[in-house]
Amino acid sequence: MKKNIELVMLGDSIIARGDWKKLLKNDFIINLGIDGDNTLGVLNRVNRAIELEPKLICLMIGINDLCLSVPLEKIFENYKNILEKILQKDIKVIVQSILITQMPAVNKKVNSLNNMIKEYCEIKNIEMIDFNSVFSNEKGLLREDLTTDGLHLGEKAYKVWAYKLKNSISQTI
Repeated sequence: MKKNIELVMLGDSIIARGDWKKLLKNDFIINLGIDGDNTLGVLNRVNRAIELEPKLICLMIGINDLCLSVPLEKIFENYKNILEKILQKDIKVIVQSILITQMPAVNKKVNSLNNMIKEYCEIKNIEMIDFNSVFSNEKGLLREDLTTDGLHLGEKAYKVWAYKLKNSISQTI
């Protein structure tokens, strides 16, 4: 049964706190972001997104794993398993880079994991959008004008994100 869903936004609080229907001007979007979620949580519920039969899933997950010091290899393994489940159902997926924070120690891990994910996406021919080039300041930290607490995003950041995401989405839905 078709659910008339074009896009699923899948991830943690950074996804959950975005008003994606308004930001992307599309009523056929479901936000499956959950505050505090991690890659294992998304892996355990990715089938829920798949069952909606969307044209596209936009995925961003991993910052909570990194903040809890889950080993990079385990996070990456979960990430690959999430993507494989989506790809097996012939659903297009866009991977969005894990966002940097205002915590330099966490950002080192963010950059390492993003590089691993980027290489995997290149091999699998999956589009990956890097928002960190837009969201970072000269010190490589999340810009103060885009964050509410050094990790989560403010309204301005979501507008920038949506603007950058729209072009990729329009090619699919």
